[in-house]
Amino acid sequence: MTRPEPTPAMDPSRFDGDTPTEGELAGLVAQARAAMAWRAAADALRGTGRSEDGITVEVSASGGVLEVAVPDEACRAGGRAVSEQVLDAVLAAQRDLAEQLRRSSAETFGEESSAARTVATATETRFRRAQVLPEDPDATP
Repeated sequence: MTRPEPTPAMDPSRFDGDTPTEGELAGLVAQARAAMAWRAAADALRGTGRSEDGITVEVSASGGVLEVAVPDEACRAGGRAVSEQVLDAVLAAQRDLAEQLRRSSAETFGEESSAARTVATATETRFRRAQVLPEDPDATP
């Protein structure tokens, strides 16, 4: 896929009240096609992560957990330790996904484009490490 060069002419708000030229319209169409193709490719991405104890996790493009593999050795420290390691692996997988999203948007739209900056900003704050629930459901973490 060829990527259109980001230009000020590709900002639709530039045309408020003016009729865009054929060249400007072609640039906007190319940008829209690139965005749709990027979105389809981004939806197919998967992130993978691994904890120190060897627990592996795969997440979907939305960051949701698809697969978890827990080796027997990871269970020796008990349930709470396994829970912590699973959460570490989930976060690692989500960070891997975020990096793939940032890299692909920069490659598609240009590193300095507003689209790539938006993706970078969104992925910096999107994924946070969850907490293990307390064994006593009435206890507060």
